[in-house]
Amino acid sequence: MILETKPDFEMCMKRMDAYWNQAIIDRPFIQITAPKPVVKPWPARSHASIRERWLDAEFAVDMALANVANTYWGADAVPVFFPNLGPEIMSAAYGADLEFSETTSWSHPVITEWSQLDSIRFNPKAFYLAKLLEMIRLGLERGRGQFITGITDIHPGGDLAASLRNPQDFCMDMLESPDQVEALLARIQPDFQRFYDLQYDVMKQAGQTITSTWIQFYTEGRFYVPSNDFSCMISPGLFEQFFLARLAEETEFLDHSIYHLDGPNALQHLPAILSLKDLDAVQWVYGAGNGAVRDWIPVYKQIQAAGKSMQIVGCTITDLDDLMANLRPEGVALNAYAGSVEEADAFIHKASAWT
Repeated sequence: MILETKPDFEMCMKRMDAYWNQAIIDRPFIQITAPKPVVKPWPARSHASIRERWLDAEFAVDMALANVANTYWGADAVPVFFPNLGPEIMSAAYGADLEFSETTSWSHPVITEWSQLDSIRFNPKAFYLAKLLEMIRLGLERGRGQFITGITDIHPGGDLAASLRNPQDFCMDMLESPDQVEALLARIQPDFQRFYDLQYDVMKQAGQTITSTWIQFYTEGRFYVPSNDFSCMISPGLFEQFFLARLAEETEFLDHSIYHLDGPNALQHLPAILSLKDLDAVQWVYGAGNGAVRDWIPVYKQIQAAGKSMQIVGCTITDLDDLMANLRPEGVALNAYAGSVEEADAFIHKASAWT
């Protein structure tokens, strides 16, 4: 794949491959971006509603192209177009409607009674899925040589089941109706692969064999970010009972994977997650108000001890000394944002000494 916007993309791919294999070529994998002076005007288009703006594929691609031009892509950061209709897009494949706000969307439950379970069917031609594929096709067409077109944010498994049922009700169901919970999870489990391949096949047909996601890693073959944000609401026992084997199935399907572990309430599940044989890496997101990167070094050590790679999110130049003193550089991906190109280059220079 040739990116005019990233002349050293071949070397970036080599560092990405080394990262998956707990190896290092010359330095850790570094993704850092910074704003540049605007060289491509941001698209200005009027929409009758927020919903109309979200569904405007041309506008989404125009925004992505402007972002490519107006951003400094430092070190191994590569422009990726993220086709996005919100985190509950897969719920729409079962008949749920989506409501949109400025920054996200959400669905309404479609299983208000367990008697409705038998009517739940994945519809690959659902309206929102068709809009998503339209967005992907347009990105592949207009973004050739400018960016990688990514897979959308899917949230299968526990997050999908909770959205179809209602998260609070689903919590109680795990205790009061475990057989129905098991039946729902079994019904939707194969649909992750179907939904993933709807997008993956479009990309392959267009000649893009590299996949990426909202994390903006990039690799040949099937890559994705398993997660279960719903797990913040349940015990390790319930997590392992209902979800661990299904996460194992997801990671087995993928060529590469990084688990998105979101928030301190999810940290209790880290030992189970690290037991997943086919999982390559973990992204730990500690959240606003929960300290800095350097405060979570024991968690990063735990991930490394299990033989997994990691992405360290929101890293700053002041975090680097502690990270370099306590962790191995192999299998580390540093994610950072800078206020200027000069700040980004200073971060890259310092982190490049970690070899």
